[in-house]
Amino acid sequence: MGFTLRQLEVFLAVADTLHFGRAAERLHISQPTVSQEVARLERAVGVELFDRSRRSVGLTEAGEVMAAESARLLEQAESLLARVRLHEESRLGTARIVASPSVVNRLLPAVVSRAEQELPALETAELAVDTGQVSTTLAAELADIGLGRFLDEVPGYRLERIADEPVRVALGREHPLAARHSVRLTELRDLPLLLWPREQHPRYYDHVLALCADHGVDPPVLVSPPRIVGSRLYLLARNRAFSLVPGSMTGHLTGDVATVRLEGRATLPLEMQWRLDDRRPRLATLRDLIRQEAAELEAE
Repeated sequence: MGFTLRQLEVFLAVADTLHFGRAAERLHISQPTVSQEVARLERAVGVELFDRSRRSVGLTEAGEVMAAESARLLEQAESLLARVRLHEESRLGTARIVASPSVVNRLLPAVVSRAEQELPALETAELAVDTGQVSTTLAAELADIGLGRFLDEVPGYRLERIADEPVRVALGREHPLAARHSVRLTELRDLPLLLWPREQHPRYYDHVLALCADHGVDPPVLVSPPRIVGSRLYLLARNRAFSLVPGSMTGHLTGDVATVRLEGRATLPLEMQWRLDDRRPRLATLRDLIRQEAAELEAE
């Protein structure tokens, strides 16, 4: 081939900054080293990649093509390393699961408990993240399996809907409707909805408001921190707001808050995500176990 991936990294740094000195600072190497690596790359490909005729540095037409293809090649090289490292001995027996808050309450403990019994050779590590952060955590190679709602499409990853979980209404335990078997949202039209900011997870946020509209209400929204079970939970306990939560949250809020079945059809999707090229047998077995536990949530 005649050139190295390191030379492509150096070339791309110069192409991005259009300055040999700033590229050297970014790469933490000397400017002469940058110049030498670029010169070697140009000799290897047989064309000039930078126009040095002016005081400023610019890409030639060949350099523009080289920059685009080099970025693609380096991305493929990173993907290759990630796939190979899946088979590192220390990772063959480890499963890292990243999950959003509501999944941590019930599904994840059930999965981990079963895995300890049925997959004793597999060590599980759990990572809880805020709503909307599951897919980005996976894409950063910080986990092997992601569990959450309205996950993002990520190139190279499989996204599977594993359950449609019933929605419950979260109310203060002293609210007159809290003792009911089920409630209609129209009975709560005078209360605001407690929900995290839309920018945190737009699709999830819009889905919840669409559920409200489908049930005949258009509530004002009280913005909460990333996790509704956080510092604003007192608003539910004091009957100053209501919230819509997945059924698996039942029993996992404070004692001052109750969950009541919502009349009519209302569900939240539960999804699982993992690398398409992750063919480790124990991980495949673990994913099957997760599907089984998720089905239990849907059946309730």
